[in-house]
This record gives sequence, structure tokens and C-alpha cells, in this order.
Amino acid sequence: MKKRIIIGIISIIGIIIAISLLIWANNSIIPTVTTNQNVQSTPTPDVQSDKILGRLSHSITLDKSVQSNESKIMVYRTILPHYTREDIITYGEKFNMSPDDDIKGGDEGYGRASKDRKIHLYLTNTGWIEYLNSHRAHTINLIDIPGNLPSDDEAVKIATRFLKDRDLLPDGAEFRTTSHGKIHGTAENDTDIVLWEDVQVWYGRKLNGIPVKGTQLMLAIGADGTPIEFFTNWRDYQPYKELSVKTPEQSFEELKTKGVPVGMNNPEKVSITDSYLAYHTKAGAETEEYLEPVWVFKGNIMVDGKAVDSVEAYIPALTDEAEKSLSSS
Repeated sequence: MKKRIIIGIISIIGIIIAISLLIWANNSIIPTVTTNQNVQSTPTPDVQSDKILGRLSHSITLDKSVQSNESKIMVYRTILPHYTREDIITYGEKFNMSPDDDIKGGDEGYGRASKDRKIHLYLTNTGWIEYLNSHRAHTINLIDIPGNLPSDDEAVKIATRFLKDRDLLPDGAEFRTTSHGKIHGTAENDTDIVLWEDVQVWYGRKLNGIPVKGTQLMLAIGADGTPIEFFTNWRDYQPYKELSVKTPEQSFEELKTKGVPVGMNNPEKVSITDSYLAYHTKAGAETEEYLEPVWVFKGNIMVDGKAVDSVEAYIPALTDEAEKSLSSS
């Protein structure tokens, strides 16, 4: 089965933020389960990184002609939030958090945690928001087990209704996909079993019809239809100015020089079968001044003439002159 060579950087950063803020709020870290488990990581759509284990391939072919009449594209200025204590109280109400929760704030944003430190909410001034009920999320319990979950279609309806009712679904949000978080274990007969599972509903966006890579919103639904985890890297933008972009041919030559992470030692080649302009937002923990365009190159890792994995790589799309004008503004 093909797998996309994409790493969930935003998800990883979210975990780091959560752990850091838990230490900051309580001087302790919630203990992890130490039983014989194999934790399946959660896929995060539209997030790509070059820091993937494996080698870079420079044997790259463009196996589909790229047609582009775009010589300029709108660059957007990022409008960062400045959350207040009132905001963390209001957001907490959306998730039915207790009014007795501990609240702390600073230059980075605000955090809120239940007395037992099992439920937390963070609003960061870089644009990242996270809610986690660790009584249920990523925790083995008697409720969130296979067979008790709603279907994916039903989970999408539950999530969309929940988000709309609480004004948590931004204008322009589009449903993307569902995925399942799982914790695996081993039965007495050495067979693999799923000990915990949820349904994760993902949303993305476009600006002027152009996809925004990295912008995402996820709500995880538990077995009884209860939202148990939420995070979003969803910034507000305003048009800044149109700037010149490289041709796809220039960007492809740059891709060949840079290389494509392939996650394996001996690929035959990388076949690029699709490319298009998109925007690429920074990870939620990073401060972003502008939303800039990228050329997206998608294709397959080929071994013995057969596609064995899929890849997606990004090349900054602004010309050097446009980039300089942006940095000096």
C-alpha cells in the first residue's frame, strides 16, 4: 500500500507545547501508560517536512507537463491574535470546562487546566489553539474502543455540528478527511489488538481558490460522540500585495538540487506527476508575518519501475527579488 512521506510537524509541536505548558502550570508531567502498547501516530494532512528519516533523492523526473500562466500571486499579511483572560474563559465554556479550572497567562497566550490536570486548553498568540481531555484522548479506557465509535460519516456530522454551534468552525473551512488514532496492544496469543481508538475529523481551507498547506483544524470524536480533542493552526490574513513568482520549471530545477526526502536508502527515482501553486503556513508554535506561496510537487517513489510510496515536496515560489522586497518591508 502506498504511504505519503509526510510528517506531522504541527502535531508534534502541539504535543511539545502541551507538555511545556503542563510543566509550567503544575511542575509535573501527566504520566504515560507503560503497559505493552504500540501507539499508532495520528496522520496530519497537508503537513510536509524535509526532516524525514532516510535519504534525499536527486534522481527526480517531471513526468507531467506543468501549465501555468501565473506570473504574480497575492501575498497575505498574518493577523496574529492577542488572547485575554476573557478569551480563555469563553473558549473553556465551549468545551464545558469547569469554572474552577486554574488559569494562567503571559506573553505567549493563556492556559487553562482542570484541578486534576487531566483536561487542558491553550490559546497561543502564534495562532495555535488546543483542547485535550486526557481522561479519554490517547488514554486506554472502557469507552473509546473499536465497535463503540460512530461511523466516519456520522463523526463528520457530529464534529461539524459541534464546531458550528460553538462558533469554532472558521469561515471558509472545508472538510478534508477523517483518520483514526489508535493504541495497539498484544493479546495473550500474540495477536495485535486495538485497545483505544477515536475518529479524527480534519478541515482545511483555500484563499482565492488556492489551497493553504499547513492550515488545519481537527476535532476528535470519542465513542459516545463526545469531542475529546481539538486543535487548530488557523490564522487570520489580510491581502498585502501581489508579488512575482518563479516559473514551475525554475522551481523544479531547484527541487532537483535540493532533493526529495524518500525515507529509504535505494529508490530508483522520484517521479513527479503533479505540481501546482499553494500557500504554506508556518507551524503553530512559530510566529508568522506573511503567508507566502510555494510550488507543490507531488509524485511517487519508484523501485523496479513500480510506485512504492508517494511524496509531496514544497519549493518557495516567490522570486528572489520579490522575497527581498518582502523582507525589507
